[in-house]
Amino acid sequence: MDMDAAVSTLTALSIFASTVEHAAFRSVHGYRVIGRKDGKWVRWERWVERQFVLSLSVPPCREVAVPAASPRILMAGWRGRPVFREGQTVGTWRCIVAFDSVAAVKPSSPPPPVLSPLVNPQLECLPNLYKDLQKVFQFQKVEKVPRRVLRDAKEQPIHSGEQEKTSDEADSSGSDSDGDTQSDKELAPSVQKQPRANRKHIDSITLVEIAQYFHLPIREASKTLKIGVSILKRKCRKYGIPRWPHRKIKSLDSLIQDLEYVLEDDPEEDGQQELLQMEEEKQAAAIKALTKRKKMLESEKETLQQKPALDLMTETKQFRDDVFKRRYRAKSAAIDMEMEMETE
Repeated sequence: MDMDAAVSTLTALSIFASTVEHAAFRSVHGYRVIGRKDGKWVRWERWVERQFVLSLSVPPCREVAVPAASPRILMAGWRGRPVFREGQTVGTWRCIVAFDSVAAVKPSSPPPPVLSPLVNPQLECLPNLYKDLQKVFQFQKVEKVPRRVLRDAKEQPIHSGEQEKTSDEADSSGSDSDGDTQSDKELAPSVQKQPRANRKHIDSITLVEIAQYFHLPIREASKTLKIGVSILKRKCRKYGIPRWPHRKIKSLDSLIQDLEYVLEDDPEEDGQQELLQMEEEKQAAAIKALTKRKKMLESEKETLQQKPALDLMTETKQFRDDVFKRRYRAKSAAIDMEMEMETE
């Protein structure tokens, strides 16, 4: 394709819940795109509509194709820039989250539990939705106090003055309690130990159950399976899985998403017909090559989920490196362009 790699920035996100069908959701994403074509800087807006099945139960969340025959939230003959608000209804869809940086629309409250990765970790297997939600709400994981800090605190030396004071306090407390050790137990902080997993429950976990959570980080998967991380690692080694495949699957999802970005991008719909106009034969050949690449990546992802011990194909690694280099060059060039515009 004549168009170099472009950099896209989220400018709008609206999520709609179906008022008819349970667990059916649709999202409308707006992006500002900056790219370079034939040595010239160009920018445009790209709008995408997607449909998902989201649930807090065991069946994983998944993205489904938007039916071509059903009414869409983004109308084909839409004029101008669409702006959505929370509570707005479009057909059988009701807006539950609305964000638009251009129109100054912000979400009025935190997202529903089904759209929060802290409550619904299955969202991480939907990179098209999860990444944009992350940008809007800035989800932060709860960080625990490192064990090293606790160990250093325990090993911290006590000065002589403090030691004498501590011994005096100990003596006085001992005289008040008259040798009763129960008071020391009451003063000691209660430590809640995490209950250990039942041996029968651990033995009952099969490879098929574990494979359902390959798309999650290993800690999230262990919490969902209600076992410890060490136990999950031992189970994986028992089934011949030397390394948790979350990173490889996430890498393939990212590459598939990049290809979908190119395939879904319609210059005529964005009103930039002259911007990305090319010969029909070249366009058909490019689309055919991208479609073939997408099918190969999806097939490799399915194989990896069935055989997680396999490594990524050499061709896929080379393609991933090329995508990273293109993205880095485009991002650097976009920053330079923004700086030039600001100076002008």
